[in-house]
Amino acid sequence: MVRETHIVEDLPGYVLGCLEAEEVVRVEEHLKGCKTCRDELAAFQEVSAWLAASLVQNDPPERVKRELMARVETAGLQKIHEREKNSWWMRMVTGFRQVSSAWGAVSLALILALGVSNLFLWRQVQELRSLQDESLPVVPLSGTEVMPGATGIIIISRDGRHGTLVVDQLPELGDESDYQLWLIRDGQRTSGAVFSVGEDGYGAAYVSSPDPLISYASFGVTIEPKGGSAEPTGDKVLGGDL
Repeated sequence: MVRETHIVEDLPGYVLGCLEAEEVVRVEEHLKGCKTCRDELAAFQEVSAWLAASLVQNDPPERVKRELMARVETAGLQKIHEREKNSWWMRMVTGFRQVSSAWGAVSLALILALGVSNLFLWRQVQELRSLQDESLPVVPLSGTEVMPGATGIIIISRDGRHGTLVVDQLPELGDESDYQLWLIRDGQRTSGAVFSVGEDGYGAAYVSSPDPLISYASFGVTIEPKGGSAEPTGDKVLGGDL
């Protein structure tokens, strides 16, 4: 006699949308010809709907986010998904199948509650990862005929309101002068930073602005008296457009 095989252990993941595409196909094919599993699926769906309406979703603690992000960096999202599905989830389902019928509903609710919580944290990790993957606006700066070998970039925050200037191959100035970054819009120039470089020609500065940096069309760096000027007075050494 051939022992009938059911897919009860895959139903919680199916209800929560946590299965891989090939697993979904296998579950749905089995459900077409198995009334026992269809009845089990209905029970899972009923409890899942109840939990969705009754559970309060809270942001996970910062510690949990940090730990999850550390795991993402070292193992990758796919490896974490496979490990949790093959260990925690399967152990919980196995325990559920071993309990008596009197505790079935309670165990089912516990499994789905943990599943919903796990899925919520998983989505949080995906959102954080997607933010990391988004590129920041960058404005390249090129040297002028005065200093053709100089280079620089301005890295702008995602909201466009903050920036960091990084320069290289600029000569170190004496005690009487500084470099000054200018934010250019409609012919008007606004000071964004006053800075110096080391003997290696490298320097960095925080860029401040009364308006979002993305509202300016061009950027330039000039040599000015120590402490900066109200408007450009010296040679332009770097320039670039947004």
